[in-house]
Amino acid sequence: MTADVLPDEDRFVVQPAWLRYRYPRRGEPGLKPRLPEVEKARAAVAQITGVAADRVRGVLEHPDTDPVIAEAGLAFHRGQPGPTPLGAAATALISNRAVHYPHEDKIPLFADLWLAEHGLRFAVRAVVELFSVVISKPYEAVSPIVFADEAGRSFQVHRRTLLDLAGRVRHALATASEEEYREVVAELAGERDTTALRRVATSFLVPTEAAWVEADATEIAASGSEELALIALTTITTRAQVDRITPLVQPWFVMQNPALLYTFLIGTRSDALPALRVWATVNTDSTEYAKRFLPPIGMVPTDEAFEALADRVDDRFVLPELQAAAGRFPARAIRLLAARSTAKRTLAELLNAVVLAHPELAATMLDELPEASSRRVRDLLAAAADVTEAPADSLPALLVNPPWAVKRTVRKPKVITGLVCDDPVTLDWAPGEAEAWSRIRLGDASWAVQQDWAKVVAESKRGRTSPWYGKGPFFAFAPLSLTLPRIGEWQPRHLWEPGETMRVVVARHGIVAFTAALAAARQMPPAAAALLPFTAPEVATLMADRYVRLKSARPTALAWLQRHPVSGARALIPAAVGKAGQERHNAEQALLAIVASGYAREVRMAARSYGEEVAAEIEPLITTDPLDRLPARMPVVPEWADPALLPRLRTPAGVLPLDSTRHVLTMLALSRLAEPYPGLEVATATIDRRSLAEFVWGLFRRWQAAGMPAKEVWAFEALAHLGDDDAVRGLTPLIRAWPGEGGHTRAVTGLEILSAIGTDVALMHLHGIAQKVKFKGLKDRANEKMAEVAAALELRPEQLADRLLPDFGLDGSGSLTLDYGPRRFVVGFDEQLKPFVADETGKRLKALPKPGVKDDAELAPEAYRRFSGLKKDVRTVGGDQIRRLEAAMVDGRRWTGAEFAQYLVGHPLLVHIVRRLVWGVYDERGALTATLRVAEDRTLAGVDDEPVTVAEDAVIGVVHPLTLGDALPGWAEVFADYELLQPFPQLGREVFRLEPAEREQTELLRFKNVKVPTTKLLGLERRGWRRGDVGDGGHQGWFERDLADGLAMVVHMDPGVAVGAVGYFPEQRLDEVAPRTAGDYWNRKRYTNLGDLDEIVISEVIRDLNEVTA
Repeated sequence: MTADVLPDEDRFVVQPAWLRYRYPRRGEPGLKPRLPEVEKARAAVAQITGVAADRVRGVLEHPDTDPVIAEAGLAFHRGQPGPTPLGAAATALISNRAVHYPHEDKIPLFADLWLAEHGLRFAVRAVVELFSVVISKPYEAVSPIVFADEAGRSFQVHRRTLLDLAGRVRHALATASEEEYREVVAELAGERDTTALRRVATSFLVPTEAAWVEADATEIAASGSEELALIALTTITTRAQVDRITPLVQPWFVMQNPALLYTFLIGTRSDALPALRVWATVNTDSTEYAKRFLPPIGMVPTDEAFEALADRVDDRFVLPELQAAAGRFPARAIRLLAARSTAKRTLAELLNAVVLAHPELAATMLDELPEASSRRVRDLLAAAADVTEAPADSLPALLVNPPWAVKRTVRKPKVITGLVCDDPVTLDWAPGEAEAWSRIRLGDASWAVQQDWAKVVAESKRGRTSPWYGKGPFFAFAPLSLTLPRIGEWQPRHLWEPGETMRVVVARHGIVAFTAALAAARQMPPAAAALLPFTAPEVATLMADRYVRLKSARPTALAWLQRHPVSGARALIPAAVGKAGQERHNAEQALLAIVASGYAREVRMAARSYGEEVAAEIEPLITTDPLDRLPARMPVVPEWADPALLPRLRTPAGVLPLDSTRHVLTMLALSRLAEPYPGLEVATATIDRRSLAEFVWGLFRRWQAAGMPAKEVWAFEALAHLGDDDAVRGLTPLIRAWPGEGGHTRAVTGLEILSAIGTDVALMHLHGIAQKVKFKGLKDRANEKMAEVAAALELRPEQLADRLLPDFGLDGSGSLTLDYGPRRFVVGFDEQLKPFVADETGKRLKALPKPGVKDDAELAPEAYRRFSGLKKDVRTVGGDQIRRLEAAMVDGRRWTGAEFAQYLVGHPLLVHIVRRLVWGVYDERGALTATLRVAEDRTLAGVDDEPVTVAEDAVIGVVHPLTLGDALPGWAEVFADYELLQPFPQLGREVFRLEPAEREQTELLRFKNVKVPTTKLLGLERRGWRRGDVGDGGHQGWFERDLADGLAMVVHMDPGVAVGAVGYFPEQRLDEVAPRTAGDYWNRKRYTNLGDLDEIVISEVIRDLNEVTA
């Protein structure tokens, strides 16, 4: 291999962006003088000193201020003749401590004024003085200013604004004439025999004096001064100096001041690597640290730097920088990755990408690489040569020459002014919507019901402020006789639950609540949901703005536009043809959304209502090919999404070329979660769906590795458009975990993605999150999504749950045959829905054998993969289905005979537990009239094993043992004879009844004052109880379990569970067990005697509490 064959990969390249921030050195290529911004500086300094005047005088006149500094500073501050550098430095230092943003960013302009009014020598002397004075107690309002101690502790010049000030003087000195420069250096030499601070000042100002820099580095290392070490970053140039200085540096200061970092890099170049490696690992979860310290590592042209990134490739933010380094140094990447790529899949994929990008370079290197590395690269080259790429003429034009790849002709829009939409406000409820909103439970309910609302109003009339009047609870709970006269004047602000509160208010008041609802939506985006049934021009304008500019409110805005296409279009058309600006853009995008939802005809009609000129202007908006509707600024596919690093896309004619693959990425970048780019339909019609699913999952994992950048969230949302059930299985655990890692918003987006994928498996996992996840906010959002799905299908949530369980590909007998070719295995399920495998003789095996050499090469791996997926899916739903049927037994859930046959007996998975339970038939009063079980052949049988039939309209439910009476022993005998193990205790379940005296009580006194370990009491959550709301001090003081008629059984405990630290109070005392209104613990009113409650509910409450208190 000859040197002229390979690129030069040993030269450190200073990035142009660094030069903008660095403190320059004399002699740097291209360094030009910087002219002081005199007028700007004079105005800024006058403003700052005016703001800081009292502080400047207070500090300088402080009795403990050094008198020399006081005299010089006061003279300079007052503008007396003969200003001194010390006075200038003192004034700048005190002013810097006295002002905040935005004034503090103008502090460096002091230097411009010094240079313009007093000259370079004065400014240089002022910087030396600035390094040597310190405010002794900087966090006190007025503190003395003194000369810093010899060790250089606690001085402030290392702070960014003051160092930037000094940096401007350094720039002026670096570009001074040779004569003036030499004179200043000679003057500074006199400071070398003074203090450490003044010596460091001289090195900072003239870092080309190598002997000074070396002496200072030695002195700083011996003293251990962290502050002086920071300054030394701007002067040092050798590896030995780096090793002495950087261990003293606090990386946070470097991260906050890019000038420190970039000056250090320009001075030390590749020798900066040891420090960069340490600084980059200080906070591996910090985006700021990653952006500051990881990129320079990838710019260091050494094997050590490349290996440093490769070692951490699985850490957040690292992969994009390793990719960039591989692009910068391809020969180094091939050599080093080939030697280690078997260790990590990510590195193997990167090696493949580099080889594909540089095949000639890779081929040239083959003879020089070690044998194993050479073989690996050779195999990659051979594999690439064997790949058949789909020819361009086999692909649709969109994948070869898309609209964004050609020059576009931009149509100049016509402006039509003077149009006004004066349509009246209307209120159009969806079926059942108002009733559903009125039943929303608010967190304020427990306090609000106790208020004397008439008194609240009376106090407000007397000028006294009530926490309730003018707030949501007043209009949500006070009598209408009090709220109706006042709601028109209400301007909601700072509501605790804006979306929920305003929906309750609108449900109570109807159209008269419009003004308040609109005001709330403008102030609090979640409140926009309360505007869904309203139509009005103001609502349309607001929804268009939210649709375009607020991601979190976009689904609500789109729902409104789709619900009111006619009134929405009429309201938006005046702005859509009006003057250019944000309002026109919003209106155009909202109209496009209406058109995309299938309402082009409605938009045309709305446009014609304003005249033919308007209709002609709107027509191109409607008729333009959706593929040609592109943003003015096209998204850029990031380096971490390099097509060569992603799974290849397959078409019938061969793999998709990388250029075309990049076009697919651009389509995904153009897409939004609820609005995919139309070209994706073209792509999915051409490209194999399985390969698309693998592609977007690989893209998502790359996005994760890149630190999940928000601006490229489209890579995450791509799963909604092209993801499959495997993506659902991989994504669901992440969604469950993200809220605990500060990723609630990301988790909610994940719910939207599951909903968008929409397969049975996706909805099954969504339902699982809605039923059981430890983060309340996420659980609530999942339930909202499930409610949307149920409403669209006109089903109750529990009916939807019946229909959500996939059949998992099981056959009519509830089993699955796994075909390995020469041998087959059968999958069955036990009473806990755990799958097992049997061979063709019926012998149960410990595990499914892995495919062997004698098995079919295609059938066996696919069967093995299918069983792996089945185990994961059933593990997810098995426990939920068992709990669901147990809850149905306790809560009295009923099915029709037809539903029982189709969704329970007829379900190939659920039947395995359905046939292990006793079922009952109930009359119209809810009384048990017959009992039955499901036989193995799915026929129905009674306790005497005689056949039983049930009508399609019969009422069926899981029998609770409390109602079986004399039939219980017989059923127990039947199940014992057939060796039927039950999925949960039914026939052997403990039952409890109230004592006669307890029936007349309103509180279950048998548990009063019982003490229970907190961790054991939390077991109630597994039994269907939920913790109460978080109260003051971050604790939860009760558990509740829903009863009928809006009641709940409430268990109050003392001292309560500390949120996030359940062990903080290791023991709880049960203070009270009593029925109350659900979610209304604080209202102490007793609602019913215990004897009036359902006997099954009482039995289950006692059973649950017995178990956790035993």
